Amino acid sequence: MTNPIQHDHPTDPHPHTEPHPHPDPHPHTDPHADLNKVIDYLWAKEHADYHQQDADDRTRHILGPLTRLRAQTDTTGQHSPHHCCTPNPQYAFLVPGWATVNVTAPTEAAARDKLALEGGDTIELHNPPLTSGALTITGLDLVPAAAKLDQINDTLIDGSLPDADFHISDIARVAARILNNDKTPHWTATAGPRAVTGYLENKTRDTGTYTLSVAEGTLQLQHERWDYPCFELDGDDLPTLAEAVATAVLDDLCSNTDCGQSTADGKGYEGECGTCADRTDRARRAARAEDTEDTDDAEAPPTPRKPAP
Repeated sequence: MTNPIQHDHPTDPHPHTEPHPHPDPHPHTDPHADLNKVIDYLWAKEHADYHQQDADDRTRHILGPLTRLRAQTDTTGQHSPHHCCTPNPQYAFLVPGWATVNVTAPTEAAARDKLALEGGDTIELHNPPLTSGALTITGLDLVPAAAKLDQINDTLIDGSLPDADFHISDIARVAARILNNDKTPHWTATAGPRAVTGYLENKTRDTGTYTLSVAEGTLQLQHERWDYPCFELDGDDLPTLAEAVATAVLDDLCSNTDCGQSTADGKGYEGECGTCADRTDRARRAARAEDTEDTDDAEAPPTPRKPAP
């Protein structure tokens, strides 16, 4: 008599009669969901660790690959690489400020020479970087030419503190940001030597270059086409000065946004330079003449017809 049920492996339990020796303790659990839980747990731990690392360690951190894996296994769309859980980008700001630098030298002139020599390039602070709360300072860009003497040994110098905590080039940069809008785009700002001079220019409008510098203790805005400063500005507040510079530039330029000519020659009127003002005047004269001609034609009496012979 043959056994009607044959097993390939005699030790395997019968599927209908014998219980499995190691039953699944969670028969209704989704393995995919379990995998997501493990990944979420690891991601949370690495996310916290990521924000405690410096820039170099962050580039090699496992959080990036783990975030992409999390997005691939997620079926809800909540953990895509572009979702709020993506590691925040790191922003590097060039912040104007004043740093106290001590130099040992026989004279002030010699100390300034050393300062210019040693402070001409960016001072890297990566090993280790300076930290202040949530801030990480990785480098210093000194402006030796703008240095003011503050102290000799233990003796403080009266009136040595700077008048402002920014450089002239910073004013030009903020002014360019104010000038850039839908009506007047494409303004750029550059720094002159040691950031003690700033330049403003709009190459699209061919405005030429405006130079912002201090002369005889006064902040002056000078256009390259004129022998004298366009404006002299007072103040020690960066936003206010930048706004004043932007306003001065717009006052100096032709109000025709397609034109980059200055109005400093006094030949124009109504905010336009001489060339644009002449063009506007000719257009107005032509329009008036055309209106007058149309009016005369409308008011002229009809010519009487001659009787047929």
